[in-house]
Amino acid sequence: MGSRMTLFAIPWLVLVTTGSPVQVGLVTAAETLTYVISGVLAAPLQDRLGDRVTSIGSDLGSVAALAAIALFGQTDFTLLMVLAAVLGTLRAQADRSKVTMLAPMMDVAGADYARVAAIRESVLRSSTLLGSALAGVVIVFFGAIGGIWIDAASFAVAAVLVKIVAAPPVAVAEEKPPYFAALSEGFAMFRHDRLLRAVTGMLFFTNLFNQASTVVFIPLWVLSNMDDPAALGAVATAYAVGIIAGSFVVAWLTPILKRYPMLVTGYLIGGAPRFLVLALSDNLTVVVVVWLVSGIAMSSLNPTVAAMVYHRTPKKMLARVGGIITAVAFGGVPLGGIIGGLLVESLGLVDAILIATAAYFMASLSPVFGYHLWREIDDSAPKQKQPWIGQVLAGLRITFRYVGGEWTLSVWRRGRWLGKHSVEAKMAVNALARLETEQVHAALNEVLHHDRSLAEAQVRKARQRIEAFGQYAADGGVSYPYSPLEPR
Repeated sequence: MGSRMTLFAIPWLVLVTTGSPVQVGLVTAAETLTYVISGVLAAPLQDRLGDRVTSIGSDLGSVAALAAIALFGQTDFTLLMVLAAVLGTLRAQADRSKVTMLAPMMDVAGADYARVAAIRESVLRSSTLLGSALAGVVIVFFGAIGGIWIDAASFAVAAVLVKIVAAPPVAVAEEKPPYFAALSEGFAMFRHDRLLRAVTGMLFFTNLFNQASTVVFIPLWVLSNMDDPAALGAVATAYAVGIIAGSFVVAWLTPILKRYPMLVTGYLIGGAPRFLVLALSDNLTVVVVVWLVSGIAMSSLNPTVAAMVYHRTPKKMLARVGGIITAVAFGGVPLGGIIGGLLVESLGLVDAILIATAAYFMASLSPVFGYHLWREIDDSAPKQKQPWIGQVLAGLRITFRYVGGEWTLSVWRRGRWLGKHSVEAKMAVNALARLETEQVHAALNEVLHHDRSLAEAQVRKARQRIEAFGQYAADGGVSYPYSPLEPR
């Protein structure tokens, strides 16, 4: 809640100090930009330090940054810009480390990722509502500086809670890659996972138009139809309350419902309709109801995406990949206000909203158009990319063959046979057992069962011959139609 109060306290401090809306925008942009960029660039450092240490250190650093803003923010605007940028950097690490800290806890508890993400979403939305409401009260009674000091205290409390609640991780001797190598691994992981790229790309465009709606369309709609600032709060509150209520429903239903249909249904009901109602109606009650229903429908989005990221990303790379996803997904936010303003200025409010509605709707249909890819959102792990036939023929191929109790290994490269080699059974079995492929394991089990059956048959046959030889000797060498030591 403290950081939500800062969203109001720092801009208010700039306004009462300078009276310049432009400088308010510059300070906000400085904090937002460093928040997004540092989420990518500082992630390898988080991996090296650990989530717990990063969380506590970032929270304590935020205390110092906010204290400096409260003490010196009114004296120099350039210094305030620098401190806001530092605060954005620290907040990014604090937020990201707390998210990645959840993964091992959920694994130990055996908790459903989507359910935990839904509960977390409801807590965050509730804190946004309470923090926004408290911000006005705090600023009235204590001023902007007082609100900033309260936020600093909230970060100190957060650091203490993490230190008490989060147990130190078990030390594991593991060599950490160099900074740029770790950063490159994160980008490689993101680049090679098609579903992560598709989801993040869609979020880029939907966040762009969400921002256009928040900072341009809704304020202008209120100004044009009723000129009552309270209507702004009513629309925003309805949407937030809808998401909070819907998050509890999602947390209840997510273990039994597929995530893909929840995501598609949420976008179809709660996406474009909340834009469209601004163009078709001038009734505040209608708009509030539509935005409330939209919030309930859209409550499945963040839990679904979070669970997908948790499932598909190796735990040691969550910070890096998560930082990249956040940076790309929120990359459209700075553009949203600009594009929204240009559309309104060129076409008028209603036409601008209609165009934004159509664009948002097309973006939200990505899961439908890309069904075969997006349905993987229900899977617990990404599917391996299958090479095309040209890559198979041109690359190196190694084939194990089992015939008559013997293992052989054949090698081809670029379609040319390089030779065949005998392989010890133990080595072949160990190599094939390492492959995480169900069909290989099934075939290997069949081979081992066949070998075991042959060995048991040979043992039984040898035992019968030995018994027959013993009987031959006991009978004083009586001649039999065949020698017990010769095959029948």
